[in-house]
Amino acid sequence: MKSLLICLILCATSVIASAQNRTLEQVRFDTARLLFENPDNRAVRFRYAKVSYHTGNYRAAKFHLLELMRTSKAADDLALLKRVHGTVVETAPLSFGLNLSILPSTNISRTSSNQIFDTLAGTFRIVGGGQEESGVGLRFGGRMSYETVLPNDGGTLTYSAALNRNQYPVDRLNSYDGTLSVTWGQHGLRGTTQITPYVFRNFYDQAGPQNADSTRIGVNASYEHYLTDKSSITGTISVENRNYDGLDYLDGPVLSLGASYTGPVFDQSSLGFGIQTTHSKPTRAHLQYTGISLWGEITMPVYGMGTLGLNASLGGRNYDGKFPALTKARQDRFASLGISFSSARIRVWDTIPKLSCQIEQNQSNVALYEYKSKDCALTFVQNF
Repeated sequence: MKSLLICLILCATSVIASAQNRTLEQVRFDTARLLFENPDNRAVRFRYAKVSYHTGNYRAAKFHLLELMRTSKAADDLALLKRVHGTVVETAPLSFGLNLSILPSTNISRTSSNQIFDTLAGTFRIVGGGQEESGVGLRFGGRMSYETVLPNDGGTLTYSAALNRNQYPVDRLNSYDGTLSVTWGQHGLRGTTQITPYVFRNFYDQAGPQNADSTRIGVNASYEHYLTDKSSITGTISVENRNYDGLDYLDGPVLSLGASYTGPVFDQSSLGFGIQTTHSKPTRAHLQYTGISLWGEITMPVYGMGTLGLNASLGGRNYDGKFPALTKARQDRFASLGISFSSARIRVWDTIPKLSCQIEQNQSNVALYEYKSKDCALTFVQNF
């Protein structure tokens, strides 16, 4: 009799817990619908973040709390959101991710479009010149992050590690790359600051005297200034030192500065554009350059089916020293046009795949570096 009573109590407890979970999931579903209909309603968004936390959907809770922090207008409100966000982070500090990209290209090796290279020493035939090789590459890997909340200002430290494999039909392109980084982030009423020191290492399957394996140590810093709830300008700076195992003449620092704008345009569409300048100073003078590039992208909904993106970029690089066997320094000009599409209605492995394609062309006064290519990418990213 006693055993039967215990069994009944346990069964009743299980049924009650199950009913509570079903109720919370229903609340989460209903709140998600309300948020979709009223994306600017902060009370609904906070409610959705709260119920996501109580149902164990910590990633969603963090995301929507960060959105609320971005649009906060009062110091007290921001401080409260930081405390709530800190509670979620302490509950679920670890996050993982997997990624897979399928990368078809008409010129996977960026082979020169020219067959002949005229120099002071004579005319030479470029190996493979004018014979672009098409193929499909794969990039896949995983990442892990551990996030902590700083006690005084509510900022965060995120420790991250990532490892990826690059697989191509051309053996010399096959490689692994890994990154270790730490990101300090701080949300303010007017903007968000991030500083990320990192170490990047890549190593190729084929090793030899011309070993292209390299180590890059650098730091990225950015500040996003909020103009409105939906628009912002961002400034970035990146300083990196590159060290190659077998190509010492490529060793040296790289400095990049950038500025960009993102904001709404038209009905439910968004526009982004920016400028970036780069100065690279490897050991050899003829490889040192200063470059500048402009880019722009517009994204828009397509009849409720998904999101369409159109993008373009153009720029150039001017090199310092005269190119070997020529009487001039190298100058490159490049441009690209692209399109992308993703739809929340299409799910694969619990991910929303994104398809993007672009046409790229690089023009150069050094025949070795002129090329054109058509590239696509089908990308899957899973977070958990």
